[in-house]
Amino acid sequence: MDATETIYEGEAGSVHSSAEVSVYLPSSLSMPVPKALPQAVSRSLETPDGVVRLATEPEAARSHPIRATLLAVLFERLPAFRFRHSDASATSPETARVPVQVAAAGDRPLACYLAVQGFRDAQIAAVMGIDEATVSESIEDVMERVG
Repeated sequence: MDATETIYEGEAGSVHSSAEVSVYLPSSLSMPVPKALPQAVSRSLETPDGVVRLATEPEAARSHPIRATLLAVLFERLPAFRFRHSDASATSPETARVPVQVAAAGDRPLACYLAVQGFRDAQIAAVMGIDEATVSESIEDVMERVG
């Protein structure tokens, strides 16, 4: 296992990152973090319930630590929703499934959620009908607030 570092801690959970993967561990996890973390970052072990694992994806617009942190912030600020890894396999924002809690929260959370899925700002802007700079600024603003 690569060495991991904690890059975000909030009330709802934390993000831990290594060279190959970032994981979001919810505070409601049924096992202690030291036990859950090796299992969460492993490719061969089953990911614990509630954990979100985001690996390096060459085609993703942002790195896995940024995408995991954006997701953690959404979990902190929005009503509870479930992130399904299968939803992140959409090939375009037009076909991406978005939880109603995210969609109802407005443009900024929606842009962040689509960024978590790896889409580029131009793709997100086109599907949302907003300016690409607005998408970029929304995401950067969220990251500056947690950094």
